[in-house]
Amino acid sequence: MKINVEGYNLFGHLDGSVTAPPKFAILDEEGVTSEVTAAYKDWLRTDKALLSLLIVSLSDEALEYVIGSRIAHEAWLNLTDRYASVSRARINHLKTEMQTAQKGGDSIERFLLRLKHIRDQLHSAGVKISDDDFVIAALNGLPPEYDIIKTVLIARDTSLSLKDFRAQLLVAEQTAEARVVTHSAMFTSQSVPRSASYGPSSGQGLLPTPVQGPVG
Repeated sequence: MKINVEGYNLFGHLDGSVTAPPKFAILDEEGVTSEVTAAYKDWLRTDKALLSLLIVSLSDEALEYVIGSRIAHEAWLNLTDRYASVSRARINHLKTEMQTAQKGGDSIERFLLRLKHIRDQLHSAGVKISDDDFVIAALNGLPPEYDIIKTVLIARDTSLSLKDFRAQLLVAEQTAEARVVTHSAMFTSQSVPRSASYGPSSGQGLLPTPVQGPVG
């Protein structure tokens, strides 16, 4: 909508920079007359057309905020006031979501993509998230098995590119997964009971020795 009206040099009607010219003609002899000026008629015609275009482009929900507006600028102000508050609430929600995001059961790859999606939404809303802030948010969301890599990366004196950061987290993920497999194998081997030995060293054969009767 904004791009379209700017293309026709009409956005001034919306932002208020193009105001209405005098409505009535002023003659030196008669003063203000009841004759409407041609300039005002042209301005009003354009403004009403723009207001109509704005109304038909709105959703039913947004339409209620411009009902009763007399000029395009009034309707535009009502809309910007309404959606500015919505945008602020959305931005605050996204910031909170990024600061509290947890890896949980996701892979490192999926977790980083989830954070990137939040960052992209904030960027679209005009909020810039630096690479350093992105790294801190990701580290804060990692579980305890990543404590070593968290300590190492936080203690760095220089910034880390997101590409290198991702690579290091993937290595840490492989290490954590290998540790889990090793612990699981050790637990399994310790839990399986050993089979009883019935070899000669036990002092007992596989079959009981038959009892011999008296020799006749």
